[in-house]
Amino acid sequence: MSKAIYFSGLNGIRTIAALAVVFSHINNRLHYFGVPNLPLLDIANFGVTIFFTLSGFLITYLLLEEKEKTGTIALKKFYWRRVLRIWPLYFFYLILVILLNDPNTLQWAILFFVFMVPNFRNSFKETINTVPGSHNLTYMIGHYWSLGVEEQFYLFWPLLVKKLKSILIFACVFPLIFIVFKLILKVTQAPEGWLTFFHYTRFGCLVIGALGAYWVKYQYQSILTFFTKPIVDLSCWLFLLFLSLNQFHIASIIDHEIVAIITLGIIFNQVVNPRPLINLEQPWLDFLGKISFGLYVYNPLVIYLVALGLKDFDFGSIYLRYALIYGTTITVLIAVSFISYQFLEKRFLKLKSKFTVVPSFSSKLQ
Repeated sequence: MSKAIYFSGLNGIRTIAALAVVFSHINNRLHYFGVPNLPLLDIANFGVTIFFTLSGFLITYLLLEEKEKTGTIALKKFYWRRVLRIWPLYFFYLILVILLNDPNTLQWAILFFVFMVPNFRNSFKETINTVPGSHNLTYMIGHYWSLGVEEQFYLFWPLLVKKLKSILIFACVFPLIFIVFKLILKVTQAPEGWLTFFHYTRFGCLVIGALGAYWVKYQYQSILTFFTKPIVDLSCWLFLLFLSLNQFHIASIIDHEIVAIITLGIIFNQVVNPRPLINLEQPWLDFLGKISFGLYVYNPLVIYLVALGLKDFDFGSIYLRYALIYGTTITVLIAVSFISYQFLEKRFLKLKSKFTVVPSFSSKLQ
């Protein structure tokens, strides 16, 4: 068997994306803790875009490797790998929060989540009754839209990689077509539901990640040399800093595609640059990246439960309360995610080896 593929620093990027979502979700739910909301942070939205880009990069690289070595893509094995990675935690959490929020309150819209199309629910919730259940349940599964988008994308993506003679041309053209289509919808004042649907369904960002995988796989040196210049590396990090401070906005139609390109710059500097400005190949980042799926999935429930315990807890100083809220919530979330990884996710991840064509590993930690 060939040597397993490993890209340094990618778990660090996963950690950044996951913490962006967690901090933003805590920030948006501070009223649960009985304290005033801080200025709204929208970094959860962009954190998900970072996840999408990274996912498109890594999975496409492995598909390209498989096609090069075997001459084809084993679709059934690919889908089994996706099922074993996503479905156990996806449905465990979904069942858990349904049970915690009284199953008697469920409405038909929960089927959007059961069939992994919650982005459709988000798009048309203003025109039809798409409330899945109680207010708390709706909040606790609201973030599932991104998992639905990924699963929908990977229904057809490996088939395209398998069948297309030039996936490079498709990967270059598709994001542009996707942007143009969004612009047409905006200019023609299409129904709000369609605008929302294409805002959530960021296939263009996933394909931008895939394009980056092609450039790395086939060593497009001029592109890689540009992105790994110190000034470009620095610019990417400064961009993410301004993003976290809500200082970025060009046009809502293309914001996420721009973030995807910046994410590619970060990825390139981690995987091909021997001296990146910031080296994300650190043990603590590797650890958090390894459990990042749990950090993403469990965070709304953990925020709600921690708020129940801390709501009446008062140190006197509002700043100490904020520190206690963020510190406790993140600590509990890390603990829950680690337990989930060890006793739930890991059991299914071991089964993936039966369906592996190109061996790879995402973490140096066992």
